[in-house]
Parts: sequence; structure tokens; C-alpha cells
Amino acid sequence: MKKRVALVRGPNLNSWEMQNFVPLKESFDITAISSYLPEYSLNNEELPVRKLFSWGQLARARVLRRLLRSWLGDFHDLQGLGRALEGFDLVHAAETQYYFSYQAARVKRSLGFKFVLSVWENIPFLLNNAAARHNREVVFREADLILAVSQRTKETLMLEGANPGKIRVQPPGIDTDNFRPMSRDVGLLSRLGCSEEDFVILMIARLVKQKGLYDLVFAVRRLIERLRNKRTVKLLIGGTGPEEKHIRKMISQLGLQNNVRMIGSHSYQSMTAIHNLADVFVLPSQPTPVWQEQFGYVLLESMACGKPVISTLSGSIPEVVGDAGLLVPPSDFSSLANSLEEIFNANELRTELGRRGRARACEMFDLRKIAGQFQTHYESLIGL
Repeated sequence: MKKRVALVRGPNLNSWEMQNFVPLKESFDITAISSYLPEYSLNNEELPVRKLFSWGQLARARVLRRLLRSWLGDFHDLQGLGRALEGFDLVHAAETQYYFSYQAARVKRSLGFKFVLSVWENIPFLLNNAAARHNREVVFREADLILAVSQRTKETLMLEGANPGKIRVQPPGIDTDNFRPMSRDVGLLSRLGCSEEDFVILMIARLVKQKGLYDLVFAVRRLIERLRNKRTVKLLIGGTGPEEKHIRKMISQLGLQNNVRMIGSHSYQSMTAIHNLADVFVLPSQPTPVWQEQFGYVLLESMACGKPVISTLSGSIPEVVGDAGLLVPPSDFSSLANSLEEIFNANELRTELGRRGRARACEMFDLRKIAGQFQTHYESLIGL
């Protein structure tokens, strides 16, 4: 009989992370545990999903969530989680600060499962009230294995008091057979307001200030001024978010209506075709006191498609990009414009960075390799 594994992700369960565990179905009986109000679409998942009620997800008002944080340390709860975890051999939760991780840690000994934790957070002591400190101590004590998404995350965990002997650096992966170099879809290019002769810059992100939206628009304006009509530049911005209305106003104020296209959200299945429209992919993330880029899936997806990428020296981005892209200081539109001009003028550089990106994605982040690493972690704790 297969060993039973629970992936506890609450409202943050998503397709791009779950794909790393689908290849393990042959060896383990895996169930994902979410909340009734998930943040992401869970249609057509290849793993069974069980949903539990969450007060924190119901209480979406900021004031109510602040109260939950002061009482519980966090608002990512899953009611009835203890009963739901009965009979599992291994429970794999996420983040030290999430209350459902504490809930799992609290019943670990009575239910007799092994406890694994994946951690993305790379800002030390982000939540540090009395309740959060207590929960973190329990999670650190009960965890059999802590999987840090990046080296920066590992260093964060060590600062917070985690046992270094329990920590392994374990990044997620993507399907490099799906995200691969392809010819431009001319019809899609046209529908998004571009021609085959355009130099296409692509950004895909949630439309919030910390993703560097304004820096990119400013840099594109500077780039167009420098090129003096050598070739039409088009910027495609994919995604939705609270800054959409404001960024549209800035685009109009800068006279970039013919150069910038807001293309909205698209399905995960369509992302390969969209990445392959680009001459260069840009993610100019900016750190804030409460957030830094924890990984940057879109960077990795574009690299796997053989595209040069430009990003910033922020959070865990340098660990993902390595030498396969250009990194500039965050909040520096001038340096960003310089890098865009460099990519525009150097065909050989674009080709070389694209080659390096594809090689790096396949060597370090292919989901089949990553799934094998997860299997090794699980087997070290519970065998087959």
C-alpha cells in the first residue's frame, strides 16, 4: 500500500507548485488540502483536493485579519485540520508563519506522521508578535525537514532559530518540455497589437508597485527616445491588480499609448506562447519592508523559453537568474533603460543569454528532477 502524503497549502494551493508533485503519484497517495476560498483557480488539478473552512479567509477585511494575527499569530487557519490529517504518513505544509503549519505541528506527535515544511519567506522575523514567536518555535521543534526555496530563505530560517541540520535548499521546478523555445504565434502577436517587426518587451506580474511597473514604463520611454525610430518598441504588460488604472494614466501621460499594451490575465496553459512572443522579458521587482521577491516563477518560465531576462538585485532573484540574465539595482529606471538598450543593440547577447537561460532551467529547475528530489526527501523520512 502506498504511503499517504498531505500537501497542506490552504488558500495558496496553486497549479504551478502542484505540478512538482504530480510525478510522485506513482509512489505516494497524495492529497492536497486547501480552503474553500482559495486565492488561485484549482480547475483540472491532477491531484485530489480537500477543502476546509478558514475563518481567516472569510474575514477578508484588514482590521479583522490584524485581530487574528494578534490573537493567533496569523490568519491562514484551516478548521478541522487535525481530523483531516488522521491516517497520513507525511504532512507537507508551508511557511513558518502560517497558522495551519502550527496546527499541523501541534498534532504531529499524536497522529504519528512525519512533518515537512516548505518555506519561501526571505525576510527574517516578518511576523514577530508573541503568538507568532510561539507558533514558530513549535513548528521548528516539530519539523523533521525544512525545505528552503532559496539559500536566502535558508539564511532567514537560521536567523530565526531553525536547526541548520533540518534545512535543505529545495527550489520548485517548471515543466521545461512545456516552457520551451517556439516560433512566434503571429496571430497572437497581432491580437495583442504587435507586428513581427516590433521589438517586444514582456512583463507578466500582479500589477502592484513592488513589481516595478512604473520603473519599466519610465525605462521604455527613455529607450524609445534613445533609439530614434530604429525599430518600433512594444511593451506587453500581462496581469491584473490594483495599480492597473494608475499605470494606464501614466502610460497616457508619457505618450506611450501606441507602445504599451495591457494584455490582462491569461491561462497558465497559454503562457508558453506568450513568453515566446518576447525579445526580452523584464521583472524589475522592488523590495519593501514586508516583501522581497521570493523566487520569480515568470523569470524561470521565460528562461526556459530561451529568452534573455532583465531583473533586479532583489530578494532571491539572483539565485534564479544566475548568469542567464542582466540584473540591475531595484528602483533604478535609468539602469533598466541601459540594460534594455544593451539587449536591443546586441543580437549575440540576446542569443547567448537565451541559451544560458534555457540550459539553466533544464539543468536546475526541470520539474522531473525536482520531483525526484522531493521523492528522495520523502523516502528519507518514511520510505516506500
